[in-house]
Amino acid sequence: MHGLASAFRALKYRNFRLFFPGIAISQIGIWIQNVAIAWLVYDMTKSPLTMGTVMFFNAIPLFILTPFAGVIIDKFHRHKLLITVQILFCLQALLITILTFFNVVQIWNIIALGVFLNCIAAIDVPLRQSTFVCLVDDPKDLGNAISLNSTCFNVARLLGPAIGGLLIAHTGITVCFFVNFLCIVPMIFLVKALKIKDVKCGKIQNETILEGLKEGIDYAIKTPEILTLLLYLAVFSFIGMTYPMLMPIYTAEILHDKADTLGFLMGAAGIGALFASLFLAAKTSLTGLRRILFAGAVIFSIGFITIGLCHTKLIAILAMFMVGLGMTSSITPDNTLTQAIVDDDKRGRVMSLNAICYMGTTSISSFIAGFIANLIGIANTFILFGIVMLLFGIAFGYRFSKLNFKSKL
Repeated sequence: MHGLASAFRALKYRNFRLFFPGIAISQIGIWIQNVAIAWLVYDMTKSPLTMGTVMFFNAIPLFILTPFAGVIIDKFHRHKLLITVQILFCLQALLITILTFFNVVQIWNIIALGVFLNCIAAIDVPLRQSTFVCLVDDPKDLGNAISLNSTCFNVARLLGPAIGGLLIAHTGITVCFFVNFLCIVPMIFLVKALKIKDVKCGKIQNETILEGLKEGIDYAIKTPEILTLLLYLAVFSFIGMTYPMLMPIYTAEILHDKADTLGFLMGAAGIGALFASLFLAAKTSLTGLRRILFAGAVIFSIGFITIGLCHTKLIAILAMFMVGLGMTSSITPDNTLTQAIVDDDKRGRVMSLNAICYMGTTSISSFIAGFIANLIGIANTFILFGIVMLLFGIAFGYRFSKLNFKSKL
């Protein structure tokens, strides 16, 4: 297969055809909710530090639960876990909808529900990532499935914030949360329809949770390629994923604009990410992914620095396109390489470490970014983070060139 057909080849498998639209719809809802929460917290407090603090508290479950989630995924059947997780996501969305509908939401409510949401996400992210190998019959198409999942995420990042910004401006916050609830419901039924063969390794089934956790961590540390990929993801996420928290402040304080402009800015990042994910989905081998990782870091850095230096709406939109392009060009190849070289019986545990690097560092950096923005201003924060990311990108680019990535698929 070539061209467009090659980019969507994982859709020939029944399980992936069911999973793909569910992920696409639910991710749109999640991005609508993310924008709504960021705008709600800033509207209630007018404080970048408070926004960062809320995200910091949300990160706590990720660090506590995610490592154990990987062991659970490797020990227990993934299908039942997937169904349970989707039901809990629905419950969280319904609760925040009710609180905002009756106008009784407070900061502590948002923190509590954010902690609850991230308790679920602590299991969901590594579970979903490690399930892709069960959704395609030919392991050689695993990379395509991962890239298409990234496409879903990036289409959602394009549509979700834009829809969220328009809903906030014209209907209110409550509608955003209710729409998220409606987007999650179909995922429950689609996941139930999956037919997953999930054969577990006898060793991990006989181990305790702590023994399984120790084995997974030792394996990641002693495998240089996996360790380097995890460290790269952690650094990139720590710096790069601050922008969802920073952009509402940038929109209000630098561009002096409203929620619909925030939607367009976030949507521009989604378009850039979509371009990158479709390009990566069309790739049929691992060749060149390390160079793409390095190029992504450079493009992302230029985008961040441009946002800090140029304060017009049009340039900000173009810079956000570069941010999305660079981010996906870094994170998706990192994920693909990790899944290609990991031993299958340790996949859940390694992907749980991957989730910590991605989500946990993001929440901590949001707290730090809010603190820095209070000290030096939002524009200077973008410039600082862009320069630091560029330096780390160069360092990791050199490290990747010295390693040997051999696929086990």
